[in-house]
Amino acid sequence: MLVVSDIHGFPETFTDLSDVGFSQHRVLQLADLSGRPDLRGDDLHHHLFNDDGMRHAIRALREVDGRGCSAIGFSAGETVLWNAVKEGLELQALICVSSTRLRFETAPLNIPAMVVWGELDPYRPSESWNHAVPQRWKTYSGKQHDFYRIEVLATESPLRADIAAFIEGRFLVA
Repeated sequence: MLVVSDIHGFPETFTDLSDVGFSQHRVLQLADLSGRPDLRGDDLHHHLFNDDGMRHAIRALREVDGRGCSAIGFSAGETVLWNAVKEGLELQALICVSSTRLRFETAPLNIPAMVVWGELDPYRPSESWNHAVPQRWKTYSGKQHDFYRIEVLATESPLRADIAAFIEGRFLVA
């Protein structure tokens, strides 16, 4: 499993995910991928979306051997993964958590993809986008953009259960 962090460096390390189908994982920091390991937060966001950071990050991900792997990305980290897959990164499946910039995508990927959002995230895509682009999606009621920071670490969370269901092929759109 490849894990790509958000602009704040979450997760720096990752908890055991063997209960959701991932016994081994590799955490890739978005700042490192973008060529600017010194940046975090708004400065990294600006570098990614206003400078050449996205291009650098996509290129760095395409050099990773993802064959046989699934990947999970958080917020902007998932945007980089999605674009790397569009440009040839080979993965088995993709899990997109709070990746609101995906709202600009117009076509599904050629691999299984699940996207999840917090209901209260003002930048999440519309329901019509959810029905048109990703194969699987879920909106978590009452949750903000960064709900994943707690949910992915909690062993009994709905997010972890949905990740496991997706990996096992039994995730249903809700």
